[in-house]
Amino acid sequence: MKLHFLVLSVPITQLVISAPVLPVYAESAPETTGFQLQTITVTATKRETAVEEVPASVTVKDGAFLENHEVRTTEDMTRFVPNLSFKKSISGNAFVARGISTIDTALVSPMGLYINDVAYPLSYMQSQPFFDVERVEVLRGPQSTLYGKNSSSGVINVVLPEPDNEFFARGYIEGGSYETFSGAATARGPLVEDLLFFGITATGMDSQGYMENAVTGKNNVADEQNLSVRGVLRWTPTRDLDVSFSLDGLDRDYGIAYMRYEEGPYATNAYEVSSNEEDRAELDNLGQTLRVKYAFTDMELTSITAHQSTDYGMIFDFDRSQASFGYTEMDLEQDIWSQELRLTGAVSAFEWLGGLYAGIEKLDNDWALNHVNPAITNTRITESDFDNVALFGQISWALTDKLKTTAGLRLDHYDSSGSQDLTRSGQTIIFDQDLSETELLPTAALIYTFHDTVEGYLTYSTGWLSGGYNYYSASSNDTFTYDPEYTQNYEAGVKTRFLDNRLQADLSIFYTDIDDKQVREEVSGGVGAWQFTNAAKAHTTGVEVEFRAMPLKNMEIFGGLGYAYTEVDEWIGTADGKAIDYSGNQLPWAPDLTANIGVSYYWNNGFYGLADVSWNGTQYFDAANALEEDGYALVNLKAGYTMENWDISLWCKNLFDEKYANKKVDDSMGRTMLEDGKPLTVGLTLNWRI
Repeated sequence: MKLHFLVLSVPITQLVISAPVLPVYAESAPETTGFQLQTITVTATKRETAVEEVPASVTVKDGAFLENHEVRTTEDMTRFVPNLSFKKSISGNAFVARGISTIDTALVSPMGLYINDVAYPLSYMQSQPFFDVERVEVLRGPQSTLYGKNSSSGVINVVLPEPDNEFFARGYIEGGSYETFSGAATARGPLVEDLLFFGITATGMDSQGYMENAVTGKNNVADEQNLSVRGVLRWTPTRDLDVSFSLDGLDRDYGIAYMRYEEGPYATNAYEVSSNEEDRAELDNLGQTLRVKYAFTDMELTSITAHQSTDYGMIFDFDRSQASFGYTEMDLEQDIWSQELRLTGAVSAFEWLGGLYAGIEKLDNDWALNHVNPAITNTRITESDFDNVALFGQISWALTDKLKTTAGLRLDHYDSSGSQDLTRSGQTIIFDQDLSETELLPTAALIYTFHDTVEGYLTYSTGWLSGGYNYYSASSNDTFTYDPEYTQNYEAGVKTRFLDNRLQADLSIFYTDIDDKQVREEVSGGVGAWQFTNAAKAHTTGVEVEFRAMPLKNMEIFGGLGYAYTEVDEWIGTADGKAIDYSGNQLPWAPDLTANIGVSYYWNNGFYGLADVSWNGTQYFDAANALEEDGYALVNLKAGYTMENWDISLWCKNLFDEKYANKKVDDSMGRTMLEDGKPLTVGLTLNWRI
């Protein structure tokens, strides 16, 4: 299958390239009109590169686009990225790229999230506020030879602006549905011209949320209050030395009463839960980063020293009813230190990158299930430590003025130790396991320039997701751990620019093998008895298409489509104590279709309007593919008026109040519970800038 894919990809790529070229060079092609789309430059490859020169499927959205389309969080951004979705759940968040999802309750994601070169690996850190962002770069496919921490399905690279000699300030205040109020402000500029610069950004939000408790009558059981602050000092004592220190913090206090029964005696209507517990969570995250850059004659050295501490606690109604059967409690503390050294350079026809990464992570997780049945009640106190060291690098060689080849390699090693004290029925059992793994991950790519406006590429890349610990449901020493998961990605694509750069269109096709897939399986032992194993082998194959067009000077049209068909090749699981063959099923948490299309128009008198539609296809939430969410579309509108320093706009999201589920799960009686997605919301925003 892999060989056939590569053989077929070449003629397919040539066909796609040649098809749109004919009208562009025909005599009837439009003349230059003096306006065009901006050229996109990215730093996802650790050097400034035009996006069409990157041999990978890349989506880039700049800060203006994010602000114009009310993208306030990392979750909001996914509606504009093909084959990227956000697994939003009270059991943990995760980005899902090309159908490669995670175990439910997993604490890490195969999709890497980086904010200014610092990794945010913990699932509870994946939903981050967005404001004053320079751009977001999404690379799909394994990225093992460019980033310090390995990413097996792709990378989201968030680039923040650096303060310089130009003073800049702006902010907004916003009010919306469900008594939601938010605001943000940023300022940056020189303290000492050409030498010392500052930047500070703050965002905040207060919302009662869209869920109501049918038991208590409260309409704020999914409320949220958050505050995020980031400060940076930048020092440039010479032309070659650039030093910056940043400090950032996030404080979130929020209700998590989203899960409700869809059927059975405790069933409720949409956006209505039945619970007799508080159902709350609190997240505190504090990070510090020291970044040092030094430019030599033909190369640049970058050092990134980072520390992050995260505290997460929650209480949740176990039975999701007004009956007092039980509740769960969780207290998680994570501390991460990392050091990355990266050297990049270019000599003649060669460009190269070499890097060293070292990370130390300590994670303590206390979890308790309190139940009226003493046999079910248990507490788990887990301590785990992870040490990770990696060498990575790649080299690109321009074989001719049209053909460039890239080869890279990553040597990755990690050691971990974990122990858990499980107390139930008055007895304490201790699990204790050490894990160690060393992996060699290659990558290779070819990119060929067919014309000044047409490039095609072929890429092979590999990745892995390290093994870990079962913090919530281990029943023995053997079920306390699980092993790594591996991906091999084969990809072909074409990137084009037509009509004097008023039309940009990209296409990629891919096939990804997933070996030793990490899955959750039932084991004997009663309610909540699960194990995480590497029982599955699967693959995902699909296509991604994106375009941007500027048919008129004040109008831009954009869109994208991603199709990722996942299939289980081998997986014999268990259900109700019986063996079940899941082969041929689709992987859970993986929508098969993601698509978007939008348009914006700016009148010369200051008025403007924007509209976009995003689609999510069918997805399943269980291995048996019995819990299904049909596809749905969300329509978003915005209209506003802009002046020299002010901007006011009225917007709505999910215009037609589409009902959909973020998650579905069956209880021990086979009754389905779900978590509702966001309903129709409207708001008014006032922006200012200096």
